[in-house]
Amino acid sequence: MEPCSVPYLLRNHQKYLFTILILATISLVGFTIEKVYPQQEDSQLKGPAMNSQKSDESTSLSDAQFTPKMYVKITSHKNADQVPTGELTINGTSSDTAARDCIVEVDWNNEKPSQIVNATGPGGSSDFSTWTFNYTKAYREIQLGPNELTSKLTCINPGPLTKWFSVTLTGEQPPFPRPLPVP
Repeated sequence: MEPCSVPYLLRNHQKYLFTILILATISLVGFTIEKVYPQQEDSQLKGPAMNSQKSDESTSLSDAQFTPKMYVKITSHKNADQVPTGELTINGTSSDTAARDCIVEVDWNNEKPSQIVNATGPGGSSDFSTWTFNYTKAYREIQLGPNELTSKLTCINPGPLTKWFSVTLTGEQPPFPRPLPVP
């Protein structure tokens, strides 16, 4: 008896039909689950071991599908840059627009209260898509050694959602001017 012969298939058609129906059902269920629960680009797991940036957001799966990507970044300096002690100006970008209800703040070594940056985006004083901040004596100057500068984007609508970005800069003594030669 050949396994591919017509009489063999006719005698065992119920087994084959049952197998085909099971495979079709499993495929349909899998397709339906993928449509209802699509895979997310970013991990939905929370916590310091799962997320390299701090975040106190708590969003549901459906909220994540409709929430635009949020970010904030200090662009004027890279992590581990060496800078002179004293006053320092930093610049940055964020996902904010004039149409969103967001704000960007910065701090120094997690010291509170944080300070609101100056919005320089094309949408005016409420557009933090680009921003600047001056570390001065009025808040905190850069000190000798490590200085952690953290920017924080907080959006109320949609939200509340928060994103952080930090760089650690090393404050170094500014070079002293050379003495002028004596005539």
